[in-house]
Amino acid sequence: MDLLLNRWLLYQTLACRIWARSLLSGRGRVRFRDQLQDVMALAVAEPELARQHVLRAAARQFEEGDVQHWWHPPSGRGVRTCISDDLLWLPYVVARYVEVVGDGAVLDEVVPFLEGPKLEVAQRESYFEPRASDERSTLFEHCARALDHSLAVGAHGLPLIGTGIGTTG
Repeated sequence: MDLLLNRWLLYQTLACRIWARSLLSGRGRVRFRDQLQDVMALAVAEPELARQHVLRAAARQFEEGDVQHWWHPPSGRGVRTCISDDLLWLPYVVARYVEVVGDGAVLDEVVPFLEGPKLEVAQRESYFEPRASDERSTLFEHCARALDHSLAVGAHGLPLIGTGIGTTG
């Protein structure tokens, strides 16, 4: 059990999910939510790798607070979607990372935002290559913007559930 949990499964997560991005529907792209989930498993064994990935993920956030659902390195070409569950994974994983590793200084790291065309009201997704914004802020601010962006309410003041499944997988 020790060998399976503390070696083999961590190795598979690192080699297959982080390095190779070999998720069945991944096709070599970095998936915002999925890779943040995967890197949580590595916080104890590879804290520096987890830290680097959290900062890399934060850099895929638009100035408005939403994020790229997935992108192709090295160009960064990918999709901006209305999928709402991506947003909360950044603050959740950052909080978990800080709790596990004890690295509160990561919250003060300055990370750039992305800029690109916003989605139109009826538009579910847009595939394009965003630009790095001149605007930069701390990882803490990135997490706060993600939370703020997730707090949309409808015409009656009730929270909007949003979406979780897109046509882009």
